[in-house]
Amino acid sequence: MKRRGRLTLFLALLLVVCSILPLAGENDASAIEPHADRILQEMSAYLQSADQFTFQTDVTYDSVLASGQKIQFGATGEVAIHRPDRLRVEYRGDEGARRVVFNGHKLTVHDLRVNLYAQHEMKANIDTALDIMFEKFGFSVPTADLVYADPYATLIASVDSGYVLGQHAVQGVSCHHLAFSQESIDWQIWIEDGPRPLPRKLLITYKDEPGAPQYTVQLSRWDLRPRISEAYFEFHPPAGASRIEFLAAEEGEAAP
Repeated sequence: MKRRGRLTLFLALLLVVCSILPLAGENDASAIEPHADRILQEMSAYLQSADQFTFQTDVTYDSVLASGQKIQFGATGEVAIHRPDRLRVEYRGDEGARRVVFNGHKLTVHDLRVNLYAQHEMKANIDTALDIMFEKFGFSVPTADLVYADPYATLIASVDSGYVLGQHAVQGVSCHHLAFSQESIDWQIWIEDGPRPLPRKLLITYKDEPGAPQYTVQLSRWDLRPRISEAYFEFHPPAGASRIEFLAAEEGEAAP
């Protein structure tokens, strides 16, 4: 009886202590942990220091059926940036294949499967081109937030809270694992530890959508000193390609 009484008392005290301590990873909902903020800023500054760079992406994302079942799709991509106004993205996946080319004065989106392309004349930098793609035509490129001139400003703009989860590896590379929360999404980012604070993985949870689907991208084969010719950012229609017009975002899907 004495042993049972001590055990009951111990459990009661444990429950009191657990009710006082915060849950693992729980932070002040209105705060961003300074360490997490600093790591994110270091990553942004490192990307900003490169006039041009290339990387590859491996994407998986959920599609939620009416029944509630989640179906996962995938895609791979290649991204090339030459600041301030050159961009090229090749994207091939389960649900489509697309090439996006911007040369500072003309945006081209080419659907590789049906060989249709659309073009829009605009003299702009990469940031403005990305904004127009999204706001006017309703589409974006994979990992667009990392391509802006100041990735930190873009990523942190709507964040309510953020913290460091620890050191975790992505494809064998030790990374700082950060978690952030916004009004409609939660997201995590893995940033390489060491002298090259490159983003290695990004995971977004759309918590307000049915089934809370996720979008995950691993980033690899980073090259911050690539040799990219100006011709790489020019679009030449392949044989048999037909030109169509962009649709405005409110009229339907913008991709050709």
